[in-house]
Amino acid sequence: MSLNVLILVGGRSERMGRDKALIERPDGSRQIDHIVALARSVSDNVFLSAQDSNDRSTGLPVIPDLKPGTGPLGALASAASAHPGSWLVLSCDLFLLDPETLRFLLDQHDPEQGATAYRNRIDDRPEPLCAIYEESSISKAADFQKDNRCVRKFLESLKPKLLDLPHPAALDNANTPHELAEAFRKLKSGVHPKSVQLLYFAALREARGLSSETVETLACTAAGLYEELRFRHRLPLSIDHLRVAINGEFATWDAEVTSGDEFVFIPPVAGG
Repeated sequence: MSLNVLILVGGRSERMGRDKALIERPDGSRQIDHIVALARSVSDNVFLSAQDSNDRSTGLPVIPDLKPGTGPLGALASAASAHPGSWLVLSCDLFLLDPETLRFLLDQHDPEQGATAYRNRIDDRPEPLCAIYEESSISKAADFQKDNRCVRKFLESLKPKLLDLPHPAALDNANTPHELAEAFRKLKSGVHPKSVQLLYFAALREARGLSSETVETLACTAAGLYEELRFRHRLPLSIDHLRVAINGEFATWDAEVTSGDEFVFIPPVAGG
């Protein structure tokens, strides 16, 4: 039985402020069409997962959520109920996903494992929204979501085969305008490692447990750098509560990251 592909477009995109599937990429194509083209390159059985019947002008069959509001895990359960077989699950907000990354996943796919997935490049946990779920595994999604709606924990429970990404940033997603700008900068400029100096003050120094460090980053923008740090160290403040300075001068969040730069992320003054 051939592999099914499920493209997730059911999110509310509240932080982005618009439907991520319909965002125009730098080359002028819609994001959903980019993901659909990748999906069709590996399977003839491609479906959309949505909270409604809207196919986003793709012509693809839609698998509506059986239980709206249950997130990606509910989408997996709905897919398993709708069609038998193994499923490649792809989130529509993977703006950096490329053919080589997708093909490597399929080439390394092990049907004897519960699932096959990539390690997140920062925390090494499995990435659930670019992964292959075996038929025997995805059928467990409905029962799992009765007690836990976290799709990553579901994937971890399957003890998946884990792979290292051939392109480290390929699964960086975009949930906010700042993250979208970072993704588009990577698409235009490429992904290159850089070494930068960080200084921490106030709440960030307390959260990090140190006042300075040198880090390696794949970020292209100041916002992208901070989001990497925030995810890696579970920093408590969002970009909306910070200012950034680069080499001693205040800068905008879309400022370029260059190797050797010194960054300071400045929290609000207590009582200010």
